[in-house]
Amino acid sequence: VAFGGVSHNARWHIDTIKISGATIVSEDGLRSFVKNTISGNYFLVYARDNSLIFPKSEIERLVIANFPRVESVVARKVDDHTIEVSLTERKPYVLWCGEQFNAEAYELTDCWFADQHGYIFDKAPVFSTGVYLELFTPLDAQNTDNPVGLNIPSARFANTDNLVHALESSVSKPFRVIMLENGEYEFVMKSSTAYPMLEKVTLKLKDGITPAAVVKNLKAALAEEFPLGVSLSKKLLYIDLRFGNKIFFGFENN
Repeated sequence: VAFGGVSHNARWHIDTIKISGATIVSEDGLRSFVKNTISGNYFLVYARDNSLIFPKSEIERLVIANFPRVESVVARKVDDHTIEVSLTERKPYVLWCGEQFNAEAYELTDCWFADQHGYIFDKAPVFSTGVYLELFTPLDAQNTDNPVGLNIPSARFANTDNLVHALESSVSKPFRVIMLENGEYEFVMKSSTAYPMLEKVTLKLKDGITPAAVVKNLKAALAEEFPLGVSLSKKLLYIDLRFGNKIFFGFENN
């Protein structure tokens, strides 16, 4: 009880809460949240707003739980009257735009930011197609009107990410990926200087195929199907790479 009285001494009272690392997250909102977290007493006796015994771990845990855009946070004592809460914000990596892609009702008006781990953390504004990679897939948990805090399935997200990087570095950049529930994928491509025929072409892929095999088979098939100097007579719609070395091309009917 005596120590409880000492803990309320103004000598160690927290008067200032510094926030660092916040660019999107509201500093005022976070400061108010932390101030509320350190209010009151431990066991009805010991002051929580004492710089020697303030609830450091609790602040870090609750900030992450209540501010989805925050990826990591460290709370520390600066001096007898000041604590600092330093945070790292999640960076937009891809857009999650729904469980299924509907070409007839396609609009980038209901997409959500996901970070490099596939964690969905905020509603995205409306972007032009191609600014971020668009992902369509069911989530790990039941989808609701607000998917913040949910995850894109980790194994398939990692596989998709590897395929995207391999295609972008060697062939052309995908701008949309549709993850189908049967273990298959549809990658919708941009054109490139070397492969202009890939504009809005869909690559059909499946789980188990390696990025190296996809790139190797695709480049070999494109070189054979589209020799240099030969113009396209039909619009290319898709390339099916689900069957190993057997590559199938789909063209628009005239």
